[in-house]
Amino acid sequence: MYSAKAKHISYGNWKPAGRDAKVYDNILQVVGNTPLVKLNRIPKDYGVECEIYAKCEFLNPGGSIKDRIAKTLVHDAEKSGRAYDGTRFVEPTSGNTGIGLALTAAVKAGYKATIVTPDKNAGEKLSTLKLLEADIVQTPTSANLGDPDHFLTVAQEILKQDPNSISLDQFSNPVNPMTHEEHTGSEIVAALGHVDMAVMGAGTGGTVMGAGTGGTVTGIARALKKACPECVIVAVEAVGSIIWGSELAPFYVEGIGDDFVPDVLEKDVIDKVVHTNDYDSFNMAREIIRKEGLLCGGSSGAAMFAALQVANELKLGAGKKVVVVFPDGIRNYMTKFVADQWMEAHLFKEPPLHPNIEWWNHPIDNLPVSRVILLRKMSNHVASQNGQANGLSKFFNLKELPHIVKVLDRNQKFHPDILHAIGNTPLVKLTRIPKSEGIKCDMYAKCEFMNPGGSVKDRIAYRMVLDAEQRGVLKPGKSVIIEPTSGNTGIGLALAAAVKGYRCIIVLPEKMSDEKVNTLRALGAEIVRTPTEAPSSSPESNIGVAHRMASEIPDAVVLDQYNNPCNPLAHYDGTAEEILWALDDAVDMVVMGAGTSGTVSGVAHKLKERCPACTVVAVDPYGSILAQPEELNHSDVDMYEVEGIGYDFLPRTLDRTVIDKWVKCDDQKALPMARRLIQEEGLLCGGSSGSAMWGALQAAKSLKEGQKCVVLLPDNIRNYMTKHISDPWMEARQFKPVPTNDKLWWWDSIVEPSLTTPVASVPLSSTPAQALSALSPSVPLVTVVRDDGSVAGVCTADDARRRLANLSGSTSEGLDKFLVKKYYKVDLAKNPTLGLVSRMLDIAPYVVVVNTDASSHSQHVVGVITSNNLLALITDKAKMINGIN
Repeated sequence: MYSAKAKHISYGNWKPAGRDAKVYDNILQVVGNTPLVKLNRIPKDYGVECEIYAKCEFLNPGGSIKDRIAKTLVHDAEKSGRAYDGTRFVEPTSGNTGIGLALTAAVKAGYKATIVTPDKNAGEKLSTLKLLEADIVQTPTSANLGDPDHFLTVAQEILKQDPNSISLDQFSNPVNPMTHEEHTGSEIVAALGHVDMAVMGAGTGGTVMGAGTGGTVTGIARALKKACPECVIVAVEAVGSIIWGSELAPFYVEGIGDDFVPDVLEKDVIDKVVHTNDYDSFNMAREIIRKEGLLCGGSSGAAMFAALQVANELKLGAGKKVVVVFPDGIRNYMTKFVADQWMEAHLFKEPPLHPNIEWWNHPIDNLPVSRVILLRKMSNHVASQNGQANGLSKFFNLKELPHIVKVLDRNQKFHPDILHAIGNTPLVKLTRIPKSEGIKCDMYAKCEFMNPGGSVKDRIAYRMVLDAEQRGVLKPGKSVIIEPTSGNTGIGLALAAAVKGYRCIIVLPEKMSDEKVNTLRALGAEIVRTPTEAPSSSPESNIGVAHRMASEIPDAVVLDQYNNPCNPLAHYDGTAEEILWALDDAVDMVVMGAGTSGTVSGVAHKLKERCPACTVVAVDPYGSILAQPEELNHSDVDMYEVEGIGYDFLPRTLDRTVIDKWVKCDDQKALPMARRLIQEEGLLCGGSSGSAMWGALQAAKSLKEGQKCVVLLPDNIRNYMTKHISDPWMEARQFKPVPTNDKLWWWDSIVEPSLTTPVASVPLSSTPAQALSALSPSVPLVTVVRDDGSVAGVCTADDARRRLANLSGSTSEGLDKFLVKKYYKVDLAKNPTLGLVSRMLDIAPYVVVVNTDASSHSQHVVGVITSNNLLALITDKAKMINGIN
């Protein structure tokens, strides 16, 4: 049991309020001091008169409140001599503490982590843990306390087998609640002040937290009871948890509740317990995202549901303050409650009604149908001039435009909404990667992935909305925001629209990740997808479609990030000023990826004014035409996986005149580097961050010791959990070698044509009905070929159903509308192994086998391999080995 009299430990220079350090030595120093954000729409909608504030713990570097205790538990183990180079941390956890420990081990180096976790926990958590190089042991969720396969028992067995392993034991370690008493709770008190907390202390306010290990609720309760003894402490427990004596039952919400009572939980500091079920928790979490723009997890929904319930019970009036702790973010739940289909499949959400689809009410599936959207003329906010000369003096006279300047040496104690938490991202010194690459200068990462929406694009989205409102272009309650985007600007705009109550329509290419789409939908945005291969000048491109949409929807406004001066202006006023402030105006080089190029153009203009000698480096992917000189752009690459950078036109927001050097980068360099940033620096960033970092390493070779190079990391891993975060995805694209597996006799065997199942082919001129009629029950697809015999794509029953259901498609459309152009395939000419095929089948239902003709270089389909084919080979060989006929 946790005792308030336990010895308190100092954890270094961890300030009680505001992330106001200029530079952080590593990402662990950024843990804590999370924003406190006032909630507006939900309290009003539920008739609650008191003020409700969200403690946004999901904005910690690892994505959850557990980063706090991971850092302090390790620090305590080091001080006591239990942890030293070579120590393995073995921790039973629902996932978030494991991520925090793995992150800490990655940054500190020399440590290893083994995470023991129930198998109900999200695949996204496991992917993050794997990428942070933690070993994972999964145990049955159904196992009871004391069973040999319960996660606590399994962890103890591992500890017995490894003499260099220790458990930091979050469930019993007094450092857990102490961390929250001395830091999380103190931050809340410092932010709201003694007067506010005194009002709460009259018995008419409180704080609401979920109860998992019990450390959070116990520690914060201690801090708040000291500041205001009358503060009401409410703990939230999942229905099915036994912590407060309820009957044990399964539940989906992760991180709150358990099948035992943790030692660190001190029940006598808790005044009220509220039990919440999965339905209320998940739907409230989705409502928080949709109405407040807070990208939080399911347990946050449980806490919020309880807060509203208790606030109404206690009749909290105007001026009373309630704090709700939001433990983690949506990154870990993209395939769970964030997805409509998952919610519908688990009966937490009704499927949409579609009276015009005759078969819709037949009980086939639970997939939703996106609306078909008609559109209106483009806003006259800015003229469309993409593709013309850029660097025009009138457009880029940023000095003369209206400015918004923030005070950088202190942060707000609390924010009126989440939009005010945008910016002031940490500048973190990089250590391991520069050292391993022989870089002599100091390198710093501008961690834009820690913005509330997850990317640097939050800055321009908010700035464009503010400007449009001030000029009367956007009218609250009337205007519709439409934007063509690769996803991140869309998320930023959808977040702003959620907070401000605008309808939002986002048009994005098909190659963009499902995670981006799910996040946009969770924020209430409507989605329109366009062909990735459509050039920007095509009416079918996302830009063309958005502008066509704007001609048909009344009061539609295209804020147009490609032409809007508020794009570079947001970085001129914000991002650049923050970099200059952090490094005392001494910046020798700055490196950024180029997409719309507002970031590099805006930052460069400000830096050139204040640091004329600073070298500005822009990174552009092969397949894009942004770089200079033009010969750099000569390439046979027509598609690249990295998202958010590069274009086939020159956005007006690009000013090439302020860019000193261009570096071209490809997927093979960018994506492994993004993974290195995660594994070696603990920075949970996206693929374009890898591009920028690789470019920075090339450019920074010219710098000397003592000089300073800043590389901007644009977005986080949330959007890429099924892309470069996934090992099989990387292996399928030959960005990472297939792991060895000496225990499987077939793993290194070369794929033979005899293993495949033949596939029917139909010409591209066929109708969808003809293609679907060519399908057989044993083959999941047909190939669609052009006149020259080359493969245009594949057609599957499942993808056809998705189009007919989700996009209100029709079999009277052309077959090209039903084609799947990106699918997993292996080429017999390259001698692929069965191991590679097996890894592909981990993430895809089938693998197409092709053979490239050595003389014509054309590919012809040999057949398809499914798990059934591979299992048949394995079992038949096993029978032969064992003499079974």
